[in-house]
Amino acid sequence: MDPFEQALKFIQAGRLDEARIYFEELLKQDPENEDILYNLGMLYTELGRPDSAVPLLNKCIEISPENANAHVALGFAYMNLGDLKNAKECTLEALRIAPDNPFALKNLGGISGKERDYQSAFYYLKKSHEINPQDPQTVYGLAFAYKSLNDLESADKHFKELLDMPAPETIKELARAGLGEIAFKTLKSSGPRMDVVFYMISALKMFKDKPQKKVQDISFEIALLGRQGFEINDPNKKFRLKTLPGEFTALQLVSIMYIGFQQIDPSLDLGMDFTDEYNLALKMVESGISQ
Repeated sequence: MDPFEQALKFIQAGRLDEARIYFEELLKQDPENEDILYNLGMLYTELGRPDSAVPLLNKCIEISPENANAHVALGFAYMNLGDLKNAKECTLEALRIAPDNPFALKNLGGISGKERDYQSAFYYLKKSHEINPQDPQTVYGLAFAYKSLNDLESADKHFKELLDMPAPETIKELARAGLGEIAFKTLKSSGPRMDVVFYMISALKMFKDKPQKKVQDISFEIALLGRQGFEINDPNKKFRLKTLPGEFTALQLVSIMYIGFQQIDPSLDLGMDFTDEYNLALKMVESGISQ
């Protein structure tokens, strides 16, 4: 196997640093080779070195101005540098050359999302998804765009679709977080939830005489469990904790965790706003109504 093929094999196997070493050596031997420039530029971006990627990809484009993928890669490098203006220009140029390039469409959707132009983000991501429906990042981006446009039903569908795909765990965690936000919005749509209030009252009483370390252990265990996704509208008691006896629904656990973190650090953003329920629970406990 020649060195170029071996480097590509390393990329397919996720051994990016080894692929980088091969391509760096190949570039010394053939500094005008557009394939080497392109692949090494992409690798630098993936390895967190987009500043090193930009000159290589620019050189690749000088050699082959109509290489749409090189323009996409350069735009992606600029995105990682936080330079949205150049990122957008490069990605639009890629689409001029290849209007149906799914990666250009996906990246332009991502850029539009960063600019908070969710209508444009939706347009580009929808087109990308129609062409390349099995790309996890596209599915996540489209779900996020739907959520930002308040189409929660479509967002829920695509987040769940992503969880059934062979996707990186980091993206699946983002999808679970998205589903949690949707479930929370649905939960709160009719005002304060009294079931949450009563779960919180129980948690306040339970934590009252517990040492801070125990409160932390329980709260952190729930938070860790929640990374796998809580279906807070599911009424079934199907969760167990090492730090607390009994079986719990997802909503019970979220309520207990909320109380725990109010005692540990009230400034933490838990991604949910149970302020009304918490204040009502406190008032009921303090007034003795809950006894």
